[in-house]
Amino acid sequence: MERDWLFSDERGVCSFRTAGVLIRGDKIFVQREKGGNEYALPGGHVKVGETSEEALIREYKEETGADIIVNRLVWVEEIFWTRGKKDAHTVAFYYLIKLKNDGDLPDHYFESHKDNCKVLLEWRTINEIKNLTIYPAFIKDKIESMSDSIEHFISKE
Repeated sequence: MERDWLFSDERGVCSFRTAGVLIRGDKIFVQREKGGNEYALPGGHVKVGETSEEALIREYKEETGADIIVNRLVWVEEIFWTRGKKDAHTVAFYYLIKLKNDGDLPDHYFESHKDNCKVLLEWRTINEIKNLTIYPAFIKDKIESMSDSIEHFISKE
């Protein structure tokens, strides 16, 4: 049985997420809920028994219809936050990726390919994201100066 690496009980939530950093020229590919104003990098939960790279390739295909190539891991983030009255802890891996076929994603926004999905995907300029609410928040500073090594962040929201 396939199961997301997402565990919850009466006290807390623990999850493992993977996301892609996809850049085209001076734009980065992001997602948001319809009518929402908070952005994130596209990706999703890793399934138990699946590598984070495999999960990212699967999630991108499911959500956008595009095939991607995973270049390298750039950031790891431990996020501590609250979900209702529960403490939550998410571990997230962020990979620099590219499209197998550059024409796979349109230049305008579009809805996710998942059934009953309320997510919009779109390209935003790197300058624009500096004025948006975006997760991970550190991307505003790091997107233009990515290290050659993997960087680790701890975020408390």
